[in-house]
Amino acid sequence: MKLYPLSTKAVLAIRNNAALFLNGLTSNTPDKPRNAFVNIHGRIVATFDQYRVRDDEFVIAVERAFVEPLLAHLEKYVRLSGVRVEKLDRYVYFDLEETSVSVPAGTLAIPQKKGRLLISETLMPAQVSDEEFTLFRLQNNIPLQGVDYRDEFLLNVSDDEFVSCAKGCFLGQEPISKVHNRSKPTWKLVVRYQDQCSEEERQKITSVAVDPATRRALGFVFVPSTCRWNNKTSP
Repeated sequence: MKLYPLSTKAVLAIRNNAALFLNGLTSNTPDKPRNAFVNIHGRIVATFDQYRVRDDEFVIAVERAFVEPLLAHLEKYVRLSGVRVEKLDRYVYFDLEETSVSVPAGTLAIPQKKGRLLISETLMPAQVSDEEFTLFRLQNNIPLQGVDYRDEFLLNVSDDEFVSCAKGCFLGQEPISKVHNRSKPTWKLVVRYQDQCSEEERQKITSVAVDPATRRALGFVFVPSTCRWNNKTSP
């Protein structure tokens, strides 16, 4: 394992018919590793990683800065549904290597684009620096809420990782479906070299790191969807 401690992550347990609750309020299906709560306009309240313990219990990892806004967003739905949302005392790590090395008993593993997220009751040694993890995220297109995006329209951040356009109704589905089916997002979050950016984009670029292969700085930035873009940097 090659671990980076995600100390900015909080862990919540959702219990009592959790699968039905999440299916009606989140943009992705309960079997996917990543999901999002959005408002009625399709704007992000919180993106999160999820682990199904059983149909009536899920464990999710959310950025701490967005926990209270999320709980406020969910309050009336929690009261109506009878689910319980509980904060758990857990450690969260990003395993960059995703090896077959065993993890402490009870540790939950959630697959990512590359590597895996680990939620554990056990404190584990971390070997990855902030700089190394930032570069890893850029190389694998893994932005963080609160760092690279906040409450943007969901499809501006990702058009596939957090959303299923084939699932049933969910809160915020109508604007997301309209953009997906009839148009395209106005903006798109991409990884781009700093010297490819306009002056305005350079002022807004986040998670900047130096690519050791090219010695050029790169980062996350929102660009107009009319621009030619992809989720990989190009020279």
